Amino acid sequence: MPPSLAKPDVAQTLNASALVQLRSDIIACRLMPNERLRVEALRERYGMGTSPIREALMRLEAEGLVELEQNKGFKVSEVSHANLLDLMRTRIEIETIALRWSLEKGSVEWEANLLGAFHRLSRQGKIDPANPDAIDEAWSKAHAEFHAAMVSACGSPTLISIRSRLFEQADRYVALSIMSNGPLRDDVTEHKNLMRAALNREVDKTIELNRIHINRTLDKVAALFAAGTADARTPK
Repeated sequence: MPPSLAKPDVAQTLNASALVQLRSDIIACRLMPNERLRVEALRERYGMGTSPIREALMRLEAEGLVELEQNKGFKVSEVSHANLLDLMRTRIEIETIALRWSLEKGSVEWEANLLGAFHRLSRQGKIDPANPDAIDEAWSKAHAEFHAAMVSACGSPTLISIRSRLFEQADRYVALSIMSNGPLRDDVTEHKNLMRAALNREVDKTIELNRIHINRTLDKVAALFAAGTADARTPK
């Protein structure tokens, strides 16, 4: 293949890699809310050039995970109690529709995918063994895949896209809740009960369990804000 044809593919691969890595670090709070995102520091962090980093930052600004302040540059979007409430309540409403449609339409293949997603999630620990103050990246990935599998049969790409965006925004609060000093939840049982209700096509029960599941995170993080702990963890 001529070099002139290969270069665009290389650039696209670098752009995609920068986007994935930066998004992952923001969602997992390895880059904390309000933290300044200096291009030079990110270049060193990810071992790539300026262009992929800037492209990723612009994409993440459009997704709401990054903010661009005039004369100050980029920073990780802030978290707040008001945003937490708005986000989680909206997520519940969107996932209620997506779950209802998914349970109505889900095939045997959907059931198998959901079982596999739960199995992978149940085998992962939440906390990074190398860093007790950080969420485990493999758990975060498996957690996202489980919840995506729950709604994957809903049949609406638009609804799935909206739900995915809300889930990513909410996952930052999940990371903050896990990083707090409070007791860890029995998330394996929570997800197992969600899976069983979904596989049994118990629509109302699945929706209610999902609402409770999301509200448990909301309540835990809201308590952090009330105590000033969440604000204390974020750079000013």
